[in-house]
Amino acid sequence: MNIRNGWVLRGEDNRFVSAKLCVAEGKIAAFSAQGGSEEDFDATGLYVIPGFIDTHNHGSVDVEFAEADEDFEKARRWLAAQGITGVAPTIRAMPLEEIEAAQRNVRREAGKASRGAKILGMHLEGPFISYHRSGAMVPPRIDCTPESVRRLAAAGGGLPMLMTMAPERENALAAIRAAKECGVAVSLGHSEATYEQCEEAIEAGAVRATHVFNAMKPLYHRETGILGAVLTDDRVTCEMICDLVHLDAAILRLIYRQKGPDRITLISDSGRMSGLGDGEYMVGGGLRTVKDGVCLNQEGRIAGSCVSMLAGAKNLLKLGIPLEEISLMGARNPARALGIEALTGSLEIGKAADIVVCDGKLDIKAVFVNGNRVFQAEAERV
Repeated sequence: MNIRNGWVLRGEDNRFVSAKLCVAEGKIAAFSAQGGSEEDFDATGLYVIPGFIDTHNHGSVDVEFAEADEDFEKARRWLAAQGITGVAPTIRAMPLEEIEAAQRNVRREAGKASRGAKILGMHLEGPFISYHRSGAMVPPRIDCTPESVRRLAAAGGGLPMLMTMAPERENALAAIRAAKECGVAVSLGHSEATYEQCEEAIEAGAVRATHVFNAMKPLYHRETGILGAVLTDDRVTCEMICDLVHLDAAILRLIYRQKGPDRITLISDSGRMSGLGDGEYMVGGGLRTVKDGVCLNQEGRIAGSCVSMLAGAKNLLKLGIPLEEISLMGARNPARALGIEALTGSLEIGKAADIVVCDGKLDIKAVFVNGNRVFQAEAERV
């Protein structure tokens, strides 16, 4: 399979080039001169970019990734139609036994063949977070210990794993070190930690910040806290929800200017209500109400996003951020977070053919996962 006549975002230098993208055995085989056969996908006037990877996604279209026995196929197909070729199902803060059950289900679903997005890892958003900055979650009253971290790491069964942790929790530094030893990438979040506590956590091995600004102690000019640490420390990559509900446009610009495209990971933080429209939904035993595209829990707090990463990427495009930089934030950086940058996340020879064909407004025309076409817009069908 080849994609001809498009502007291809070449991964080695992150530049758009006029080239035919050649695919063989599910991987990118070559960049060659334009031209080709009728069997090729014709991308005339279109852009060819790596598929997005969502590393913070709780579910979509009535599928909940934290359930112990849930079929993900509907969500995987919907995500693929949104240009998302890979996802790390995200499990909310729950008792350890319930998290382990959800982890087993993620592993089962990862092993299934699908015509949708690949499961590339998992993200545990807790359970070791602040009880005071828990957002819409209800974290269990359990101690944060290295032993518990190792237990959850083992339950991941070798899938790449991210874990959100509040650095002010008891034994947090030892827990972060244990996570690092197990190959788990720690993300600081749901926290009211001081600047000093966060810097100690980063020294111990934390490398990310979970949905920066959200569920964090606000920035204060005499004690900048967690935001001061994660926004100024170049060792930290910040997750950013770009639905214009969790963060407004001015804050998106601030984060972009401060961290730059190399240190931002675009996420959705979507839930099972994503893609379903306004209405009432049950999530983890709690009622969620979606009105005018905003999801609130029964206490009136924002409780996840109702849109995919694609909507956020389009918002960034409207703010004037170049498509090639959005691709870094939406594909390469998430792959790097999961430790799979050598396998996917950019269009380079030998990497998986996880590909999106779109126009200049990021309207999706076709999506390929491992070189197989899993979505094609109706207007592009022949």
